[in-house]
Amino acid sequence: MFRLYWTKFVLPYWALTLTAVVSFIVASAATLAVPLILKSLIDVALERENLGALNVIVISVAGLYAIRTIFSYYYSYNMAKAGNMMIRNLRNEMFKKLHAMDYGYFINASTGNVISYFTNDLWLIQQAVSLGIPDLLVESLNLVAIMAVMFYFDWQLALVTFATLPFTISVVSYFNKRIAAFGTFYEEALGKVTGLLHQSIVSVSLVQSYVREDYEYDKFRKKLQEAALDLFKVQRWNAVLIPLVEFLTAIGVTIIIWYGSREVISGKLSIGGMFAFLVYIINVPAPVGKITQAVSRMKLGLVAWSRIKELDFQPATVVEGTLELPECIGHVDFKNVSFSYNSGTEVLHDINISAGPGEVIAVVGPSGAGKSSFANLLLRFYDPQQGSIYLDGIDIKQLKISALRENIGFIQQEPILFNASIIENIRYGRPTASYCEVERAAKIANVHEFIMELPEGYNSAVGELGGRLSGGQRQRIAIARAIVVEPAILLLDEPTAALDAYAEQQVMEAIRKASAGRTAFIITHRLSTLRASDKVVYLSGGMVTEQGTHEELLVKGGSYAQAIEHGEISVG
Repeated sequence: MFRLYWTKFVLPYWALTLTAVVSFIVASAATLAVPLILKSLIDVALERENLGALNVIVISVAGLYAIRTIFSYYYSYNMAKAGNMMIRNLRNEMFKKLHAMDYGYFINASTGNVISYFTNDLWLIQQAVSLGIPDLLVESLNLVAIMAVMFYFDWQLALVTFATLPFTISVVSYFNKRIAAFGTFYEEALGKVTGLLHQSIVSVSLVQSYVREDYEYDKFRKKLQEAALDLFKVQRWNAVLIPLVEFLTAIGVTIIIWYGSREVISGKLSIGGMFAFLVYIINVPAPVGKITQAVSRMKLGLVAWSRIKELDFQPATVVEGTLELPECIGHVDFKNVSFSYNSGTEVLHDINISAGPGEVIAVVGPSGAGKSSFANLLLRFYDPQQGSIYLDGIDIKQLKISALRENIGFIQQEPILFNASIIENIRYGRPTASYCEVERAAKIANVHEFIMELPEGYNSAVGELGGRLSGGQRQRIAIARAIVVEPAILLLDEPTAALDAYAEQQVMEAIRKASAGRTAFIITHRLSTLRASDKVVYLSGGMVTEQGTHEELLVKGGSYAQAIEHGEISVG
């Protein structure tokens, strides 16, 4: 945690932290000076009835408190500003790191935990770094300064005053271990709550259509109750700790009143000196309490930081290549490719497929045959355990991942649109595309006329995940988004599944036009799409059982022909 504080907080924002430290020193010095002046008030002004000294002392005390107020503000302001800037940069780093992680991580990770990293965990880290560690350091110095002054006045009285300090430290240490343990449970439970919330919002149509609102509410309520109980345990230990520390401090006050009064009676200590001691001892609970809270914040921040650091230890199964691809032609070769998820059963076995520019390759097969895995491998979301995939004769493992993916226009089976305008969604893969290029891509995707019917045309908002559009409209905008990139390879996962026969025919004609000079892979179950393709690759059980044109495979009468005969391939 201290390393995080130094590298992410102090060094990048040294001017703010230095200003804060100086401000604290001035505020602390002003606070320490007050009891000394009050001692003079009693010993000089009151006992000698010196009104002039009284006026000077009162004005001095007021001035010192004003100085403390002003510089305490600058301390808090600069620490808060530095903390906010640190969390902003840390959140940016995490976001960038997250998007550079393997696709497989997101398949296995809990969405709630990932969101919790950016919200709850970072908030705890901010509390630890901008409040916890600074308070621990500066309030410890403040406490040491108070003790030094007290020892300077009367070391025997100071020893009596701080007799309970070792016991207080051991109590704080024990309590904070418990707080850290329950803090871990709380963060994990809160991550599950966030995940349920995200899942219920994304699946709201399913929940409502199956009338499962009460079930989802009950599930959410139980998880929230678990998180609340863990938080309550943390708060309960804190609630006991702080008053207990104050109680132990109060014992010190009681001791000093008793022992100090004896010293005054014996003439070893002046009334002003005893009063100054009392003021100092009254000031002790503030730094002790802040130190206690600081350690609690640090413990919780350490828990949060250890959770976030898990991102750094995720195994990288897809290693970045080094080669650029200045000009991609689009020759794709799968050679003896075998692949399995997490070293389990092979989902693809000994795959050999070749395709070149201008070819439309249809990939078809029953559910679980490995069609989606084929697409994932081409995009390098995963790497095969055996064999290699070549692009223009280069093993794609040797290419920079960005160089590979920039040359593939990918359309998913469930199109994803961002909550932005239509033109922003189409330009997503190529932000510099001109309006004319966007319009051309939309016309090819058979979506231009629909867009122009909207009140704001291409500037119309699509809503969250494209919720204001129909499934077919979303899919055609996704096709336009792929076309505008002008990739060497088109990779389409069921691109016509949500279209009627007429729109499907138009889109297939558009895809054929768009594939001129390009390589196109279409994962499909539509017979019309298969007929329009140059080659059909039939997958079954993770293996290529047949390859050829639609007509050749029909004549052959093998698995492909039987799939059509049994209705496994849609006639639409």
